[in-house]
Amino acid sequence: MLKYLIKNELFITCPLLPTDRFIRYCRDRDINISEEDLEQFEKLGIFYPVARVRYPKVKVKGEEWSGEVLEQYAHFWFEKKYAKNWLEEGLLWEPSSEPFQAWETFKDKNKDRQIESFYSIFQCYTLYKLIQLTKREIRAEWWVSYSKEDIDRVTDDISNWAKKAISFCHKNAIRWETAAMLCQIISNRYFPHTQSDRRSIELSVAGNYHDWNWYEYRRKWKASTVLSHLGMNLDEVKKLQESLVSDARWLDPLERWYELVSFVSVEKKRYLKGKALLAQSFYSMEHMLRLFYEELSGQKLYAPDESPVWEKDKFYGKGVTQDELCYLEFLTSQYHLNPRPRLILVVEGKGEFEQFPRLARGLLGYPFSRVGIEIQNLEGIDGFMGSKSSDKYGALEKFIDYHHYRQTIVFVVLDNEGRVPTVKQRLLQKRSKYYPRRKVTRDEYIHVWKKNIEFDNFSHEEIARAMTELCESRYKFKPEEIEDCEKRFNSGFSLSDLFRDKLHYDLNKPKLLAILFGYIFSNPRKEFDENGEPKRPIVSLLKNVITLALRNYPPVRLDTWQKNQESGYFGDADKEA
Repeated sequence: MLKYLIKNELFITCPLLPTDRFIRYCRDRDINISEEDLEQFEKLGIFYPVARVRYPKVKVKGEEWSGEVLEQYAHFWFEKKYAKNWLEEGLLWEPSSEPFQAWETFKDKNKDRQIESFYSIFQCYTLYKLIQLTKREIRAEWWVSYSKEDIDRVTDDISNWAKKAISFCHKNAIRWETAAMLCQIISNRYFPHTQSDRRSIELSVAGNYHDWNWYEYRRKWKASTVLSHLGMNLDEVKKLQESLVSDARWLDPLERWYELVSFVSVEKKRYLKGKALLAQSFYSMEHMLRLFYEELSGQKLYAPDESPVWEKDKFYGKGVTQDELCYLEFLTSQYHLNPRPRLILVVEGKGEFEQFPRLARGLLGYPFSRVGIEIQNLEGIDGFMGSKSSDKYGALEKFIDYHHYRQTIVFVVLDNEGRVPTVKQRLLQKRSKYYPRRKVTRDEYIHVWKKNIEFDNFSHEEIARAMTELCESRYKFKPEEIEDCEKRFNSGFSLSDLFRDKLHYDLNKPKLLAILFGYIFSNPRKEFDENGEPKRPIVSLLKNVITLALRNYPPVRLDTWQKNQESGYFGDADKEA
């Protein structure tokens, strides 16, 4: 096996690790192993390193000024030509082919390591199986109460069990090592695919192979040739993959979250600990075998989260799992992690943009972000109406239609100015371009004030007081003036016109709304009747908007999304479609 690995350079993406690094790799994955354990397993003939090297001593020059000649151990690394030379010189060998040698002889008299062992990272699977079968627990609280006869009986029992366990390991270790070595052999081709967040892969290459090209290697790869060289058949590959899936799922504490974890970045997965990290190693192994089998046979084996009775596409919908963005959106919706807003509240000015979230949070106790509401500012009524000649229904039509297609309600709040009522009615009759079986929107999703937000929600006295406060009492507005302004509203006379007439500079509408909304907060209890219902239309409106957002559950399946589109929830059904 070692000659095959060297000849084909099968240690580029997954380099072999020296003993101390292999132990650290295993311990990070909750395999509590030591050098003594590795030596004992080797002595019993059930677990070996992939390779062992004897470092020869070479002479090197000391400091130039001293002229001294020193001896030190040569450095070794796995590179085809270099390793081949060491193999031919007998400095590199396969431990399983040689008699056992006590590890205490691996160090010289100065305790420097002169013989080093190397392991494949995939041998953590073999070690996991061995430790699982050779470990037995003894509880102290029982042991202290045992009589001598009990202790003798338990000792005999343990001795008999140990002999059977080692015998079982002898019979099965070959199968576990076959899985590990097969993964090492195919790692250059498939391992990068397993280091993935399902949208990209991470390609790591040993430093001494900086000129190696994985894409070229992949083009030249022939899975059938590898299988033939190994003397294996398809059924053996399938059984190894199924065993790895079973072991990974059994030990993985995050098994029920397999789908979600598979979308997590490789970097963040490395922060997992213990058995969760070990399971990721096993998932990488089974994934490689799954890809190997598919390339050989054209057939797909079941992933860890699928089985003959459960296939993801039967739940999500045909083709969803092949569309990573769509799949991720449905998946995150199940975990309430989908960041897409449930409702977009569109307002026409800065004042509403600032005060609506303030009112929702301060009076109703629902911060917009918490209930999935995003607020957008049209920055003027023209943003809704558009150009009468070139954009008949306004650019907002496309905005509403697209977001309704993506399951987000668009709720628009506007003053009753210009062509707004006409455009609203035309928009309600417009067929969706994204989903032609429905209209673009519903009547209740475009709220038009009878006049405007100030007149519809605040008394003449409140508006007069607010405008007086805004101009710092340079002029004292009277309720009668506000009442007259409201009567002239439909003829185009506004609060801004009144303010300019009296003070000769422009009304700051956002500041006016801030003062008016402040009156609401000055006595919150008076804002609700005895039944707890809001007295002001703006409070009722925001309460309704929040309710709509809370009830708009993101779909988790394709058929649910389709039913929502046709239900009339986002736009009345188009009977002519």
